Amino acid sequence: MNCDIKTVIAILYKQLVSSSVNTYQALVDMLFKSYFNDPTSPEYDRSEPSKLNKGTRTLSSNITDFYVRKDKSVLLGDIKGMLKYILDKPQLHVSFFDLIINDPLISKPFKKQFGLNYSREYSDDEHLAEVFYTAVTIAAYRPYYKVDKYWYADYYFDPNSNTEGLFSKAKPKAPPKHFTGREIELDELHSLMQNEGKVFVTGVAGVGKSELVRTYAQKYASEYAHIGYYNYNEYRNGIADIIANVLPNMAFIRSDIEALYVENLELLSAFGKNLLLIIDNYNVPADHDSKLPDLLELECDVIFISYSHYDDDFMVYDLTEFRTFRESYDLIKQFYPFDENDPDIKFKMHRLALITDKYPFSLELCARSMKRGTDTPDTCADALVGGIKNMKARIPANKDRKPKTDTHYRHIESLFRKADLTVTDKYVLSYMRFMPESGVPKMLFQKLTRLIDFTEIDKLIDLGFIHDNSDGTISITSIVRKLVEADYKINPEEMLAFGETLFSTDTSEAPKEVLAEIADRISPLKYLTMIESDVFVAYHLLFQFYFKIESNFSTDMAMSCLAMNYNKNIFKHRLLYQADKAQFFERFKDSENFDLIKQTLEKTETNPRWHAHEDGKEPPSDPLVRSFIVSEEDDAEIFGLNDE
Repeated sequence: MNCDIKTVIAILYKQLVSSSVNTYQALVDMLFKSYFNDPTSPEYDRSEPSKLNKGTRTLSSNITDFYVRKDKSVLLGDIKGMLKYILDKPQLHVSFFDLIINDPLISKPFKKQFGLNYSREYSDDEHLAEVFYTAVTIAAYRPYYKVDKYWYADYYFDPNSNTEGLFSKAKPKAPPKHFTGREIELDELHSLMQNEGKVFVTGVAGVGKSELVRTYAQKYASEYAHIGYYNYNEYRNGIADIIANVLPNMAFIRSDIEALYVENLELLSAFGKNLLLIIDNYNVPADHDSKLPDLLELECDVIFISYSHYDDDFMVYDLTEFRTFRESYDLIKQFYPFDENDPDIKFKMHRLALITDKYPFSLELCARSMKRGTDTPDTCADALVGGIKNMKARIPANKDRKPKTDTHYRHIESLFRKADLTVTDKYVLSYMRFMPESGVPKMLFQKLTRLIDFTEIDKLIDLGFIHDNSDGTISITSIVRKLVEADYKINPEEMLAFGETLFSTDTSEAPKEVLAEIADRISPLKYLTMIESDVFVAYHLLFQFYFKIESNFSTDMAMSCLAMNYNKNIFKHRLLYQADKAQFFERFKDSENFDLIKQTLEKTETNPRWHAHEDGKEPPSDPLVRSFIVSEEDDAEIFGLNDE
C-alpha cells in the first residue's frame, strides 16, 4: 500500500466522528481550512473531494502550492484543528505511521530517519500531528501518473528532497552582481508571461538574455511555487532528457523512459501557472527538437533563451542593446565609478556609449579595462572608432560562468564562433555590412548578392546573425556588423559585380532612401575603387546612380567629389564632368540655393588643394586618378564616348 492521497483520505475519513464530518467535502474543507479561508484562493471544484477517495483525482495544485508557499505551521495548525474530531487517535497514529514505513516507494534513508524521530505508538496530540502532517505532505507532493481515469503513485519518492523544494537541482543562478537597468524589459517580459505563458527571449549574443531572465526569475519568484532552470546544451536528447530528469532524486521503477517522459509531462502540466521552466541556450531552429510542441502544450510557464530566430507562430521577445544612456552609465559604474556631475567625464562616457551602440558586453569590457588602468574612456573610444580589433589590452571577464582573459575582440568573437559559418555564409554577411541598419528588402539583397534563392539568408536568420524584420526587410545588429568589418574581407571581383547590380537598380525595386544608403556605404574609396579603379569614374558612376534615384542630398555630395577628383588634362574626365555638371545644374536650377550651390561647386573646381595633380603634384588627401595621358581621340575611342 502506498502513502497516496486516496489512502490518506480513506484512513482519515474512517476515524472521523460521522456526526461532525459526514462528507468528503467537509473533510477536505477542514483539513485544508487555511486555504479555503483565504480570499485570494482560486475557486475549488466541489466535486473533487469524492474523487480523491476513488483515486480518480489528485489533490489540486492550487492547494499544494498554497501550502508550499506557507510556513509548515499553517498546515500543521489545520491538522491540529481536526484532532478533536478523531474517534481513535492511537489507531490513526498507527495507521499513518505504518502507511509511511511500509510504502516500498519511499526512500529508505527517509523512512529510517522517520522511524528514529517518531515512535509507532501514540503518546500525545503533538506527536500525532507530526505523523499526520508527514503522511499528508507525502501524499500531496509525490508524483502521480494516470492510467485510464485512475491516478497512481508508482514512483520512487524521497520526501527529504521535497522538503527542500522540487527542482532543487535546477534552481536558477542569481543574476551577476553587475546586472543593472532593463526595468522596462522586465516589465514587458512579465506582461508577456502573464498573457502568453510561453515566450522565446531572443537576441544577439552578449546582449544579456540569460542575465535578464535570471533577474526575472529572482524578481517574480513569489509568483511561482517552483522554478526549474535548465541548460539545453547539457542534455544530449534535448527536451526529452530535460523532462525525463526534471524532478530530483526520482527514478522510474519500470525501464520505459518514454513512459516516464509522458508521465512527467502530465505532472508538470498539473503545476499550472505555479511552475516556471527556463530553458537556456535553446539555440536551435523551431523544427529541430521534436519534443518542443509537448513543452508548449504544458499548463505551466516556460521561457526559452535563444539567439535563433522564430516566426510568428511563437511569442518572441527580442532583446536589443540598452535603450537608454542611463543604463550604459550604470553598467560602466559597476566596474569603473565616475562622477556624472563632471560634464567632461560624462561627455566621454556618452561618447563611449555611442561608439559601442550601447552593446552591454562591449561596455562591460571597456569598463573592466578602465578599472585595470589599461585604458581610459578616451583610449577606448578612439580605438573602437577604428574597429574592435584596435583594443589591444587583455581583459579578464566572465561570460556564461566561464572566466577568461583575452582582448576585447576575442571576448566578443568567441560568443559567435560556435556557429561554424561556411564560405557562403561569410559572403552573405560581408555584403550585409553595406545594408541600412533599418533593414533592406530581402528580395533586393538577394538580387544584389546574386544568390540563387533565399536558403543562405534564411540559414543566417535561423542562426540569429541576420534579423528578419516584420516589414519584409532584413538587417544585422551593430556588433555583428563590427565583427564582419573586422574579419571578412571583400573580394574585388565580387564587389565589382555588386556595384554593377546596385547601379542598375531603380526605385521600383526599393525605396530611394534604402538605395541611397547602400550607395553611401560603398562610397569609401577602399570599396568604390573595387568597382572602378579610376576614382573620378567611380564617383561618376555613384553620381549617376544618385541622380537616377533622385536622392538630391547624395547627388550634391557626389558632385562635390567629382569636382575634387576630375583631371582637366584627361579628355574622358572633362567630357564626363561637363555632362554630369549640366545634369546637376538642371536638377537644382529652381532651388532657392542654386546660386550658392553653383558658386561652391565652381570654387571646388579651381581649388589648388584638389587639383595639384594637373601640375604634376599629388593632392594632399586624394590619390592620383591617372598616371598617364592619352590623346583625346584614343581616350574617346577606348571609353566609347564618341559612339554617337
